Amino acid sequence: MHNEITSPPNRTEARKMNCIPWLINAALGLWLCLCLALPAHTVASRYNISFAQLDTCDSYTITEAGYAYRDFFMVHTLDNNQIKGKERLHLKFYVLTSMDAHILLSVTNRLRPNDRVYEIVIGAGGNTFSAIRTALGLRRVSTNQDRNLLSVFEPTPIEIVQTQDAELFVYIPGFKTEPLLQFMDASALTINYISFSSFGTNTARWFYDCSFDGFDKEISKETPALSLEQKLLADLISKGENATVPVNLTSIAFHFQARSIAYEQANSLLNTRLHLMMHWQDNRLRWDPEEYGQVKAFEHPRLKIWTPQLTVLNGAMDSLGEALKTYELRVFSDGNVTLYASNLELSSWCVDSARNWPRERIECDVELGVLRQPSQSNIILKYERERSPIAPNEHVNTPSGWTIFGISVVNLGNDTASRYSDQGMLQTMTGDVAIEFMLQRNSSFYMTVFYVPLIACEIFIILSFVLRSSRRSALILIALLIVAWGLMYITRHASPHYVPALMSGYKTIMIVSCYCYVLHICIMWLELYPPRAKAPAFLTSLINSKLLRCVLGMRFADSNVYCDIQEKPWPHLAKMLNSLSFIGVCVAFAVMDVTSGI
Repeated sequence: MHNEITSPPNRTEARKMNCIPWLINAALGLWLCLCLALPAHTVASRYNISFAQLDTCDSYTITEAGYAYRDFFMVHTLDNNQIKGKERLHLKFYVLTSMDAHILLSVTNRLRPNDRVYEIVIGAGGNTFSAIRTALGLRRVSTNQDRNLLSVFEPTPIEIVQTQDAELFVYIPGFKTEPLLQFMDASALTINYISFSSFGTNTARWFYDCSFDGFDKEISKETPALSLEQKLLADLISKGENATVPVNLTSIAFHFQARSIAYEQANSLLNTRLHLMMHWQDNRLRWDPEEYGQVKAFEHPRLKIWTPQLTVLNGAMDSLGEALKTYELRVFSDGNVTLYASNLELSSWCVDSARNWPRERIECDVELGVLRQPSQSNIILKYERERSPIAPNEHVNTPSGWTIFGISVVNLGNDTASRYSDQGMLQTMTGDVAIEFMLQRNSSFYMTVFYVPLIACEIFIILSFVLRSSRRSALILIALLIVAWGLMYITRHASPHYVPALMSGYKTIMIVSCYCYVLHICIMWLELYPPRAKAPAFLTSLINSKLLRCVLGMRFADSNVYCDIQEKPWPHLAKMLNSLSFIGVCVAFAVMDVTSGI
């Protein structure tokens, strides 16, 4: 048996095997050195754009939600140093956003809905496609389906080229060399303005005029010349010194016109709607009309000057705090300022202290004062008494059933120097005023609704004394039903804090009705089923009394009547009870009518 002999490896192969680990280690070391040598800020994105490079750019941030082009930039076509041969426009900028990067190229900065524009949308549809449109949100003329072009972590470059051959190209440098979007326009637009936008709640940040790529003189924020109105507005805001209180302002004149008064008795709440006008002098706001196109009066919604912090001192609900929430300002060239608050709604507390429903007359106050800082002097409110609080030929609405029979304005006297008490509550000061509204309930309405049924019940009960049997009981029951219905509805309208006189009248009618019904039963019993026992002697003598019969309006008893009384006294007693009750009921009704105010 022969043993196999293995020859040793070749020296060349051994040398190669020893060199491989050395080469790998050398490559790793070289790569590590290169990584350490590179500064951290030069690490580029997938488009080879670093944030350090974007520091050389101007930026524009979109934080407001919605699809709107709010700011426009002017395109410097003459200074665009990147325009090449046969190009009309060449722009480049960068964007950081997750989707919906909108670029608007337009001829004017005052667009109408149907104007022709170039609207370029990158990463629309949730970063799934891009498009060119020739109207705002409409008429798509070019589409690309490449996805995920935008990112909030990596700036995306966008390059726009418009050629003299009416072609519009949109590139994404670093993504591909071919145009992302392309459009041939037979009627090419001359681009003067550019604007940026986003969509929905998405935010975006744009970078433009970057010096690192040579596109540093492309666009600039539009700064048109100020009109006379804009110049006057800016000057008034500047002169107003951040809406500080005018110097030496001690009083404010005011007048008003009442438009609606509604009183809620159950809640002790007065709701007032009025037109309020206030005037004061601010000499800082004077101007020469000749410098502003002969403008002598100026008003603008963006005018920011000092206005009084008017408050309702006895305010309730929404009137707590500052009362002037919406108003119009007008400034005159002599420094006079007019504040007009249209349909100013105020709510204040007003307790009904009158206890004579439904004939109440009450006075409700709306106390007004001006809040001030502790270091400021007190500001007095002066009412212009030559002006009427109710405009001529105007009607003041009173939807709650209370009418106005008087309006006055009085000054509130208080020697305190602080607007707030020790408990932190608002209190009156010298210079405060109170608008007093004298109100009365529409009693004629309640007279018709509640007094007429009461009078009808009185008539029914009185008529019941001259009727007999079922007709009498029917009238009494009808009166009882009417009184019960009236009491039920009185509880829905009258104040529950006391018993009104009218309710006492209904109570009296109900008691009388019950008495009359019991009387009717007793009379029927005495006439149809009299007692068998003989009547006492004093009762027969009382029935025969001439004085009593005269008072009750009954005929004097002759011999026939006297004999009948001796034999059958109970029916005659029933007649005397009926007559006596009739007189008593008439007296009770008379007293009730006087006390209840019928």
